[in-house]
Amino acid sequence: MSDFFGGSEIAKKGSISRGISFGNQQNLGINSTLNLELNGKLSEHLNLLASISDANIPIQPDGNTNRLQEFDQVFIQLYNEQIKLVAGDFWLGKPQGYFMNYRKRGQGITQQFTNQLGRGKISLQSSAGLSKGKFQRQIIQGIENNQGPYRLRGNENEPFIVVLSGTEKIYLDGRMLERGQAFDYTIDYNTSEVIFTPKNLITKDTRIVAEFQYSDQSYSRSLLQQNVTYETENTLVYLNYYREQDLKNQPLQLNLSAENKSKLAQIGDSLSKATMNTVDSVGYFANQNLYKLVDSLGYDSVLVFTVHPDSAKYRATFIKVGAGKGDYILSKTTAFGPVYQWVAPNGTQLQGEYAPVQKITTPKRKSMVSLGIEQKITKKISLLQEFSASENASNLFSKKDVSNDWGYGSLTKIIRSGKNTSSGWNTLSSGELEVLSSNFQPIEPYRKVEFDRDWNVRGRVFSGNQWIAAIQQTIEHEQFGKALLRGQSFSIGNSYQVQRIFSEGKMRIKRFLRNGTPVC
Repeated sequence: MSDFFGGSEIAKKGSISRGISFGNQQNLGINSTLNLELNGKLSEHLNLLASISDANIPIQPDGNTNRLQEFDQVFIQLYNEQIKLVAGDFWLGKPQGYFMNYRKRGQGITQQFTNQLGRGKISLQSSAGLSKGKFQRQIIQGIENNQGPYRLRGNENEPFIVVLSGTEKIYLDGRMLERGQAFDYTIDYNTSEVIFTPKNLITKDTRIVAEFQYSDQSYSRSLLQQNVTYETENTLVYLNYYREQDLKNQPLQLNLSAENKSKLAQIGDSLSKATMNTVDSVGYFANQNLYKLVDSLGYDSVLVFTVHPDSAKYRATFIKVGAGKGDYILSKTTAFGPVYQWVAPNGTQLQGEYAPVQKITTPKRKSMVSLGIEQKITKKISLLQEFSASENASNLFSKKDVSNDWGYGSLTKIIRSGKNTSSGWNTLSSGELEVLSSNFQPIEPYRKVEFDRDWNVRGRVFSGNQWIAAIQQTIEHEQFGKALLRGQSFSIGNSYQVQRIFSEGKMRIKRFLRNGTPVC
């Protein structure tokens, strides 16, 4: 065993446990668990780092401390100065570039390679496996003098989710908070609830934004990622690709029939129509609310609540679909739950707000590719150009409405820097133009968390291509601080055009300035 793991060069620690379980309703069983950690050298040019376990730990660390102990990470890592190969659990961070932004937990294989190539250095990263979570950004309405708990919800408004530990970012009035009882907030990852500490008083005017990943129980989710960068003294070129996709033939909790899949194939991107009938013939049960099927006013298959054993044979699950969109209303509540009553339509207008259906979460795919170059034209002037394309497929069962899945974006930015060594002042001038097509969808938001509030578009819907132009002048001094002046123009289609000028900075002015030089 010592020779297999590299002898004395490998530090080994762990445990093996054995147990016997028995009871009055089960046979005798023998349980065994292995936990092993390895760290050290396999050879002169190859190192090993591993955390191996055959235990299935269904819990996560508590979110009440500043640092988390990742005891649920299982991986084997081989690395040296040029290459790193990880098999098992891994993290992916933001690559080089502007539009491509993500921070993902995955399970599979990832590798990084760095080496000299010609006059520059080339870096490659590739990953393939399963994504552990799905990203969500949620705007939370604060309640006056209520520190929480505030519940986090999924993309489909699911109220009961499990947040992946360490993936959350909580913002308060645009400022990112720090986790921990001694800091700004605590979070229960298993119940997806956030509580703010007394350090930050929550009011109805508090702006709360939560970004996080959660465990999605609808489908298994594949992940594919590739980054390539090449850097010389004056040039940086990068190419990024990322794809995250639900495996439509591997649902985790759904049991889709051929009829359900056929219906999903016909609705395209009309996800409000992604439902399945929940009426089921189960026979009579005295401890359930059951219905009978009758014909009423020319309408067949109408559910009517009954307690008679000879006719109470059908069970149904109802969801609220909105006023005037369903055939049923809430009639009463018994010890076994709510009871619903059918109401006749008024012509073609439905009169209820409930329906005996279940929403189907459709399999989705998000992908993005970006290509960029940063070129130093002179010692003071540099140019950045990036192009990106994104795909957002909302229903992989359907081939309809695919023409609007792809969107495009570009960024052009020129920067001029200057330095006055005699006075100590540094200047930075820049101009940029960002263009997005109406269908562009990033993997995760890449703009500032309060971008929509800064431009007064939060909660408002606009369609069309986006154009953002900006010029900026920055001055900075080691002793006196930094200040900037920025002018911007932002437009969305023909329905939204805004210009603004703003400044920000932090200056420490203790002495007067004469010709740019501090004097007493």
